[in-house]
Amino acid sequence: MAAEDALNQMMDRFRQQAARASALRENIAQLKGSARNADGSVTVTVAPSGAVLGLNLTPAAVNKSHTQLAQEILATIRAATQQAAQAMEDTVRPALGDEYYQQFQDALRAHSPQVDGLGPTAPPPPSALPQPGAPAAERPAPPRRPAAPADDDDDFGGGSIFGNRS
Repeated sequence: MAAEDALNQMMDRFRQQAARASALRENIAQLKGSARNADGSVTVTVAPSGAVLGLNLTPAAVNKSHTQLAQEILATIRAATQQAAQAMEDTVRPALGDEYYQQFQDALRAHSPQVDGLGPTAPPPPSALPQPGAPAAERPAPPRRPAAPADDDDDFGGGSIFGNRS
């Protein structure tokens, strides 16, 4: 009976760990970070991965220059991502402990490419952009897919779809 009791205790511990892991997974799936810029014209919601889930611009946002608006959006995305990362740590670290949390972070980093921060970039040269009102001949032609080979007989391969029936 001692072996059976030990097995039952192990199974109970396993079930408890599985339940905690399931609850942790559900909590992680619900995590988000949100941030708003200083004047409230830009609001961003992101997943802990940094994926943008929502972007809200108020009418005041369109009063900014395109460069300023781009900077505001990127800064707000960064702030929301930092908030999501903190929420992830606050959720996961207590469940895993410090040592396992570091392993968790290392595993996340191993599967996420390192990306340099985005900032303002120079626009493409005017020659690379279509000119408004220019005749179509002067505009760069859009890329085209190669044409499919001609199949004029419409027999779809020459065989019957019903096999070799006579």
